[in-house]
Amino acid sequence: MKINGKEIPKQGIETIVFPRPSNDLVFRAKPVTNFDDFIKLCPMPIAPDKLIPGGIHIQDVEHPEFKKAIKVWAEKKSNWMLIQSLSATEGLTWDTINLSDSETWKNFAQELETSGLTQLELSRLFDIVITACGLTQDKIEEATKRFLAGQAAQ
Repeated sequence: MKINGKEIPKQGIETIVFPRPSNDLVFRAKPVTNFDDFIKLCPMPIAPDKLIPGGIHIQDVEHPEFKKAIKVWAEKKSNWMLIQSLSATEGLTWDTINLSDSETWKNFAQELETSGLTQLELSRLFDIVITACGLTQDKIEEATKRFLAGQAAQ
């Protein structure tokens, strides 16, 4: 896809540095745009069939077990995305996370915390992942201002 004949540029890698007395901690977050590997490991849950009057079968997306399964699936997807995004950090290894075991992905926050990051640092780290993987309101406003300034100059 192109806009005005130009390729759409990819989001860049975000970097944050936390000061430490011996050597600063450098974390990088890359955009995650492909979820094929996640879907292979964690296919989206399928709602159970429900028979409605007239003998019609539909998916029961309101079924409590399905809602619970979707919530768990969405949490795993978020955890996987965060881990994949932070894989841009040179030398980052996990002690309790196995990328092929979705049950271990939830360990990322605890592992980051026990490694010595403060709650404020964790919050800032999550912010750069969100920024790398999507758009923040600030980025949208900055881009809109650039666009409008360019329009006014013409």
